[in-house]
Amino acid sequence: MRTLLALFLFSLGLLAAQPAPIRVAVYDDKGATGKGIPAVEKILGASKDFEVIKLKGPDFTADNLRRFDLVMFTGGSGSAEAEGLGVAGREEVRKFVREGGGYVGICAGAYLACTGFDWGLGVLNARTVSNKWRRGTGDLRIAPAEGDSVLGLPMAERAVRYNNGPVIKPDARKDLPPYKALALFKTEFAENGTPVGVMVGSPAFASGDYGLGRVFISSPHPEQTAGLEPLVIQAVRWSARRAGPADELWKRLEAMDVEKLWLPGAIVDWKTGLPTGQPFTDSPKRHTHCSQFVAAASFRLGVPLLRPPEHSPVGLANAQNDWLDSDAGRKAGWVRLKDGAEAQSLATEGRLVLASVKNPDPKRAGHIAIVRPGNKDAAALASEGPDIMQAGGTNFLRTSLKRGFANHPKEYDQIAFHAHVVELTEPK
Repeated sequence: MRTLLALFLFSLGLLAAQPAPIRVAVYDDKGATGKGIPAVEKILGASKDFEVIKLKGPDFTADNLRRFDLVMFTGGSGSAEAEGLGVAGREEVRKFVREGGGYVGICAGAYLACTGFDWGLGVLNARTVSNKWRRGTGDLRIAPAEGDSVLGLPMAERAVRYNNGPVIKPDARKDLPPYKALALFKTEFAENGTPVGVMVGSPAFASGDYGLGRVFISSPHPEQTAGLEPLVIQAVRWSARRAGPADELWKRLEAMDVEKLWLPGAIVDWKTGLPTGQPFTDSPKRHTHCSQFVAAASFRLGVPLLRPPEHSPVGLANAQNDWLDSDAGRKAGWVRLKDGAEAQSLATEGRLVLASVKNPDPKRAGHIAIVRPGNKDAAALASEGPDIMQAGGTNFLRTSLKRGFANHPKEYDQIAFHAHVVELTEPK
């Protein structure tokens, strides 16, 4: 009896350890035509790793999208899909991807992702080479691009189904990173007066980042090409980069013991928070370590941030505040957030979220802290801000933003919030 009970409990443990399926919202409304949706349902539905739910355009709301890891738009008409979403729906999709959701667009969905259309989502820094799109239908040859680290599939040159998908080139948006070509067309269609010679060498598959989210587009139809089903699966897995669990993230952050380390009044080792014994020449009260604690936390989580020895501990908080808003910070994956409510929400979802302010006096220190998960309502957020963890004049495992930044009353309304995806690995 004990053996049977032990086996039962063990099996329950295994079941509990199974990761939740990737939740995919597939647009199924105006403009989504052809065989794409049934093909995607068949491919993803064959595995328990995915949960596919079809949504109408009006269903693309913040409350609904919160339940998903990824949105997918298949073939048909990109402009019609945009119309089916409506202005509000398109904005919700952008927000969803910007805050870490995945996006997969095939053919029409690839057009929809581009920045070159006033009706587009603008989540990929790409535009079409011509406004003439009726290039033709049939099989074309494609080959993997050099350095593809996204699909991770051994794909030699081969045929793929094509049906008037976009031929893209880089756009010039400064607020978006460039896309990466994953596979290239080796042959082309150029019917109906479309320009000749522009398709060969252009991206068949491409990827990019939009805020905290990942974007994958396919001009042709791998979901309708025998043998390319694994590519669709891998594209969904890669794009649906889900937030690490907040409880595991905060278990690691709280284990840093900030209330006992990185204490003010002494020079410390930035990585450990332990006093170095190094003498100082100015007042001990000036030696606080908010920026070094945040640098150590980001280092342990594998998240890029300006830190020693790249920058001296002196003036580091001011420099980190500038860096987070710089091209270097954006390219490193940091995203500027709208306000404390968005900061609390993303921290609760398992993102690393920082609050920082720059001191207008370059000779004086700014401040930086880590935003904690929470459930404060709008009134509480307005009055005291989200909760934070910090080193500083006083080290706190938990305090309010207002209390933690109390030494910066004149700059309080200038506090900036930034978020980064955390992909948890083995503890460092």
